[in-house]
Amino acid sequence: MDTSEKTVISVSVEAVKGSTIVDTTSVSTDSVNVGLKQFELAKQSGMRVSQKDNARIARKIDIWILPMFCISQGLSFVDKTALNYGNLYGMKAALNMNGTQFDWVAGVFYLGYLVGNYPDGWLLQHYQAGKVLAITTFVWGVIILTTPACTNFGGAAANRFCLGLMEAVVTPGLTLLTSIWYSQTEVPIRLMFWYTFNGWAGIFGGFVAYGIGAIPNPSLPRWEYIFLVLGAISIAYSIVLWFFLPDSPLSARFLSDEDKITAIKRVAEAKIGVKNTQFKAYQMREALVDPKTWLLLIASVVGQIPNGIVTNFSTVIIKGFGFSTLQSTLLSAVSSAVQIVTLIVAGWICTRYKNMCVITTAVGNIVCIIAAGCLAFLPADQRWNRLVAYWFTYFQTIGFALSLVMISNNIGGYTKKTFTTAITFVGYCVGNFAGPQFLIASQAPVYQTGLVSPFLSSVVAIGDPMVLSYIIRAIVYILLGAYMLWSNIAKDRKYGKVDTYEQQLKGEEAGMHDLTEMENIYHRYVL
Repeated sequence: MDTSEKTVISVSVEAVKGSTIVDTTSVSTDSVNVGLKQFELAKQSGMRVSQKDNARIARKIDIWILPMFCISQGLSFVDKTALNYGNLYGMKAALNMNGTQFDWVAGVFYLGYLVGNYPDGWLLQHYQAGKVLAITTFVWGVIILTTPACTNFGGAAANRFCLGLMEAVVTPGLTLLTSIWYSQTEVPIRLMFWYTFNGWAGIFGGFVAYGIGAIPNPSLPRWEYIFLVLGAISIAYSIVLWFFLPDSPLSARFLSDEDKITAIKRVAEAKIGVKNTQFKAYQMREALVDPKTWLLLIASVVGQIPNGIVTNFSTVIIKGFGFSTLQSTLLSAVSSAVQIVTLIVAGWICTRYKNMCVITTAVGNIVCIIAAGCLAFLPADQRWNRLVAYWFTYFQTIGFALSLVMISNNIGGYTKKTFTTAITFVGYCVGNFAGPQFLIASQAPVYQTGLVSPFLSSVVAIGDPMVLSYIIRAIVYILLGAYMLWSNIAKDRKYGKVDTYEQQLKGEEAGMHDLTEMENIYHRYVL
């Protein structure tokens, strides 16, 4: 980049109609504000992205970038849940774990995730995304590969903590990167699509476990094969990320110079900017007083308590319904299939119809409430009915995935977006860590506490922890939608509707100068 491109650009952005003006923001286009120069060029040329160009750029990104997002998400999930398959093949007994130790090994992953959450996001903000993801993927592959070397509870717990520390970069990071690569209307279906690879990974892991279970006379304990195979795959994939995943559209070799400008203009239309490497403390403070942050945190905590149960104990729970070990691995794959279908359908609805995220989330939670109620109160001898109800609890992923869509589309200011994402994943970690603690090891393999025991009075049929979690989450998401709708109405009344191209362009410019959605008077929440 030549000297002229490194010139500091000073731009005053109108914050409120009339007299109030946001302080002039000075940014350097060479390292701080990714894409600002390209946006300025697009604005000066009067560029408008045609529907044809929009589809063409999106198609290129889908071919080159989306598969890497999908595989990264899938590998992180299958490596995280490898413990589930290891448990099925005797890992707990092999490491001489007793009482609730295995539950703690399952939960300590999320303590590592919690510790690594914001530092990993900071690395993504300040360094090349492809290199950061490649290094962390390589390290966690080594961690998975060395899991069979653990000989006791302490070693396994340390191994899982380190795994969480590394994997904390993936889902939060992909949430941030999705808004860098895709336009606002494209985000829901793309984010939901790469998130479906939790389900695809579950199917893949189930078949790997089934194949390992079918090995005649294995030379190693079967549970060790799980970690050796998955660890080797992650290490190999880290090489692909190192060489092929660019940081942003500006460094994408598959885009021409003109296409890079078009790609930046597409994303700018969301009015929340692209990527800014400068840390801004005021944006963190704004996130801390923003009601959205705390509603997302609460929803994440209560929504992930059931997830912490089903993710780490799915095959054991299904086996507890009365199925064999091999049957359990295959029937668990159906849960993943349900997850995939629901995420794609939810993503399509939110892409096809405007402002459907909150409504779709509410519907998904209602399904979960009914399913968890059936799990809690159906007789134990109705194993197939209980199994189907268990499959339908996987509608729970709709809520969390759409909360990531709402962050991606609605939070402006890169520091604020990164911090809000981190807070949301704090809730993710707390909920997933708490989930296994509802289980009583002495009741294995049925684990009745997490699925059956009443939390409130037996008169109130919402007593099961899973049911109660889903109900609270549904209420919180409705409150979140109501708050964003109220904010949109208040901005329309104060500043008028954003219904002209000039207003749209001003909103894009404000976003590209890294203003938050609260500072940008032209931004409206996508519900």
